[in-house]
Amino acid sequence: MIWWLKAKGAPTVAAATLAAYLIAILVRQEAIPVPAVVGATGQLLVTQILGVVPVALLLHGIDRGDTITEEVALRHAGRRNVALCGAFALLALLLAVLVHLLWDRPEALSLARNCIGFLGSALIVRTVLGPGIAAICVAALPLACAAAGRRPGGSAQPWAWPIQEPTSHLGVAEAGFLFVVGCALVLWRNRPAFDPLARTA
Repeated sequence: MIWWLKAKGAPTVAAATLAAYLIAILVRQEAIPVPAVVGATGQLLVTQILGVVPVALLLHGIDRGDTITEEVALRHAGRRNVALCGAFALLALLLAVLVHLLWDRPEALSLARNCIGFLGSALIVRTVLGPGIAAICVAALPLACAAAGRRPGGSAQPWAWPIQEPTSHLGVAEAGFLFVVGCALVLWRNRPAFDPLARTA
């Protein structure tokens, strides 16, 4: 089991997640400007995009190696991958609660929500188009929400959960729903239906 966790890059993912929360403690409300499709130039908080890094690493770890060989070697590869995703979500939640309680950083709550939602989104796209395109889509998701997900007054659209307020119940529900659907798809299908970026022998 320890070898499997190392092969999946679990220590690296855990370290990247911890680093993301340490950065969240330091940067707080720092933002990057994003050209807006509607209205004035939008902003994306650094903490709203930090979750992309550990999720991309986890996605890479899940699909490291040959999935066909893994399906033969492991009877429940999908269950193990879902357990790994669940452990990541739990770590993100625990770190968010710890950071918020000790340093009063509500941004940590949105970081946890986005980590979980980004992972769910990545798993959904992975099932259809493979891990490479899933990583690209997850990296583009918060930028797209910042560019097109704000009303003229500046508040976030209901569908733009990555940029909603940290305490938004709707954002939490949407991210949780994506995570549950993504995990269900991992259990149902370990290999993507179509992977245009797959390496061919």
